[in-house]
Amino acid sequence: MGILENTKFILSVCELYYIKGLSQKEISAELNISRAQISRIITMAKEQDMVSIHLNYPNSEENLYENAIKGEYGINQVYVYDLGDAEDDKNSNRILAEKSSDLFSILIKDGEKVGVMSGRTVSCLANAIPTSKNRRLQFIPLCGGQESAGSDWFANTIAQRFAQKTNGKYYVFNAPQYLMNVETKSMLLNEPNIKEVVELGRHCDSTLIGIGSVDYGSTGSRAGNLKKEDLDALQKMGAKANICSSYVDENGKMLDTPFSSRILGASMSDIRNSKKIGVARGTEKVPAIRAVLKGRLLDVLVTSLDTAKKIIGKE
Repeated sequence: MGILENTKFILSVCELYYIKGLSQKEISAELNISRAQISRIITMAKEQDMVSIHLNYPNSEENLYENAIKGEYGINQVYVYDLGDAEDDKNSNRILAEKSSDLFSILIKDGEKVGVMSGRTVSCLANAIPTSKNRRLQFIPLCGGQESAGSDWFANTIAQRFAQKTNGKYYVFNAPQYLMNVETKSMLLNEPNIKEVVELGRHCDSTLIGIGSVDYGSTGSRAGNLKKEDLDALQKMGAKANICSSYVDENGKMLDTPFSSRILGASMSDIRNSKKIGVARGTEKVPAIRAVLKGRLLDVLVTSLDTAKKIIGKE
């Protein structure tokens, strides 16, 4: 009988590996068999249900909805956080950012160029991440922003705060995001400083983006960039979400809107080769988040438990 047919031997190897915590190299030396054989034994034991692995999640409901969203929308990484009674609190974005801040060092690798969009939740994340040094990160704003109320959640300000927290470098997108006409956009894109930032934005390794709803309480509206008639027109065209400088319908399809030609900032097409990390929560955001997920526009979603339940349609 060979070792791959000896149940007792297979289970003894698994006990050394899973229970006693020995490495495959250590098991190989102790049992005097090759590491390749050890690897085959461990794999076969799992395939034949000799080994059952159970993970003790601190919050099983978070894990349940993470897997539900992955299964329904085909996204590989979803992180759901239970905000408890704070879900409806005015500080809920800040609390979500604080709970998820440890993901930053996992998702963003040293030496990366990181694109950042405007948004209140992304702004909170910039405040929440721990201070670090020598990560050689560069932060590139993916859109401009005029100085006005709410400028603390404009991309330029967020890029600066991320850089300060990580001892990194940041750039400034020195222009408004929404322009009056196409001619102004063409002129600004020829400015050397703006041209440099736009080009850097197209070559980001990762991007941190919020998901905007197309309504009167949205970030764009509150910053004074979109007027009521603009929002009415977008809604009439079927726009459900604003992500970067793109508008998408309920199925995540990009819309060619009259605003697209005069928005100065990165579109989803511009950042298609980056790891796209979306951070969003809130009842008002659910249709927008669903649309973005249906369009497979994100690689990573970070959200709250209550929002996750509504995305799946359980509440």
